[in-house]
Amino acid sequence: MNIEKELANRLMNEGETSGRQEAYNIEINFYEIVASGDTKRLEDAIKSIGGTQTPGKLSSNELQNAKYHACILAALVSRFCIESGMEIAVAYTLSDIYVELIDASNSIPEVSALQNDLLRTYCRKMNELSKSKVVSRHIVMAIDYIRSHIQDSLTVETIADSLSLNSSYLSKLFKQEMGITLSRYIRNQKIDVACNMLRHLDESSLTIANYLGFSSQSHFIQVFKKTTGMTPEEYRKRNYHQSWMKGSEE
Repeated sequence: MNIEKELANRLMNEGETSGRQEAYNIEINFYEIVASGDTKRLEDAIKSIGGTQTPGKLSSNELQNAKYHACILAALVSRFCIESGMEIAVAYTLSDIYVELIDASNSIPEVSALQNDLLRTYCRKMNELSKSKVVSRHIVMAIDYIRSHIQDSLTVETIADSLSLNSSYLSKLFKQEMGITLSRYIRNQKIDVACNMLRHLDESSLTIANYLGFSSQSHFIQVFKKTTGMTPEEYRKRNYHQSWMKGSEE
């Protein structure tokens, strides 16, 4: 087969590429949710996607095609989780286990169930990783609240109210156990999400600011620069589509 000719033919036959771009954005966002350890958002994402996405054709055999896509999913999820702090040995070994199970499966529904189980397992482990240094139940609950309300305009007071705690007590306890103020932790979590969006998506600074509950685009840019040393656009120019793939090439 002439690969270049086949590539040109397939690109020509596919025509409009906006659908592919949208699918790519959804896929990357999905991996980021898993790596964030946000189990609630993952369940919502699994329900919303359901069977709406049609996988590309990697094999004329439908079961084999599903297996190929599931194995690719395992590889990408493991690498996104490594990038977010999961131990390499754990991530790769989990991937190996699921690939073996996928390879031995006998039906498309079985492959689909394994995919969802894989996603939940990685997400749960990332969630546990984020709490590994946490001692008290109150701080665990505070972190859970922040993760599940990252799009809101979060304050120490709103988090304390949600936990029926005094805000001064929560602030003191958080700093004591986490080594960082609660306000800074909130800011860092929002900027981490913003960095992921800037690396992988085409959303504007205004859209990201609105998504993450900042009061204005200018406030978002100010906080982003204070945290990273760069404006959002400078960060995007330097890091767009650069993740584990760049590291593997180096």
